[in-house]
Amino acid sequence: MNLNLPLILLLGLAGALCVVLIAWGFLLMRSQTQVAAQVSVARKRSGDQDGTFILHRITELIGGPFLASIQPLVSEDRIDGIQRRIDAAGRPENLTVERYLKRKAGEVLLYGPLSILFLLNGQAMFALVILSFVALTDASLHTQASKRQDQVQRQLPDFLDVLAVTVGAGLSFRQALSRVAESMPGVLADEFRLVLQQMDLGTSRRDAFYALRARNSNESLGRFVTALQQAEELGAPLADALMTISQDMRRDDAQYLRRKAQKINPRVTGITAVTMLPGLILLIGGGMFLGMDVDFSGFANAGGQ
Repeated sequence: MNLNLPLILLLGLAGALCVVLIAWGFLLMRSQTQVAAQVSVARKRSGDQDGTFILHRITELIGGPFLASIQPLVSEDRIDGIQRRIDAAGRPENLTVERYLKRKAGEVLLYGPLSILFLLNGQAMFALVILSFVALTDASLHTQASKRQDQVQRQLPDFLDVLAVTVGAGLSFRQALSRVAESMPGVLADEFRLVLQQMDLGTSRRDAFYALRARNSNESLGRFVTALQQAEELGAPLADALMTISQDMRRDDAQYLRRKAQKINPRVTGITAVTMLPGLILLIGGGMFLGMDVDFSGFANAGGQ
C-alpha cells in the first residue's frame, strides 16, 4: 500500500495524540484528592517545570504509566550511572532518575512507531532522522555537561584566588568557602554549596570533596581536590597551599584554552572550505568555460531539427 508523506505524518501524529490522551486519562484515574496544603506544592512543582522542553514533557507523559514496569528491570549500577550523568549536567529541569526513565520510555514509544511508518513508506532518511530522537535526552545531558565543565574551567582560577585571600585573612576553610560561594555565583559556586550542604548533613570533608570530583569530569577541579587533600594530610598551611594551587590552575586554564583553540581551527577551516569551495569552483569553471568561446548554435539547430 503506497501512502503519501502527508498522510503518513497525519497518521503518526494522530497515533501519538491517542497515546498521550490514554496516558493522561490513566494518570487522572490514579490521582487522589489532595489537601489544600498540597495544592501550593503542586503549583510550585508545575512552575519549576515551565522551562522543560515541550518534547520532553510529551515523552514524560507517554512513559509515565510504564515507570513501575521499567524500574525493576534497571540495575543499581545503571541507576548510579544515570544519576552521575544527571549530576554532571547540573540536574537540568530538576531531572531525576525516575523522570529520565519516563522520558526514555516515551521516546521509544513515540519515535519508534513513527520511524517504522516512514520506513514502510520508503522514506528511509526520514525514518533515521526520527529514530535519532530516541537519544534526545542523552544528547541533551551530554551537551549540558560539556557546557557546565567549560564554565567550571573558566571560573576555577578566580574562585581559588578569592578563596586563598579569604583564608589568608583569618577565616576557617569552611567559612571562607561559604562566603566565596555566596559572593561569586555560578556553576562552581553551586557545586561548592552542595559540598557544604553534604558536610552539614554529616559527610566528612574528604568524602564530600571526593563526591565533588566524581560529579565533574574537569581535570583541573580533580587536581584541586587531590592537592587539597594532600595539603591536609601533610599539615601544610592552607593559605599557602591554596595560593600554589591557584597559580597551577592559572597555567592549566591557559593550556586548556590553547587546546580548545587548536580543536576549533580545523572546524573553521572545514566550514570555510565547504562553504567557499563550491562557489570558487563554479566561478573558475564558469570563467574557463566562457573563455573557450564555445558556439552553442550547433546545439540549437540540432534541437530544432
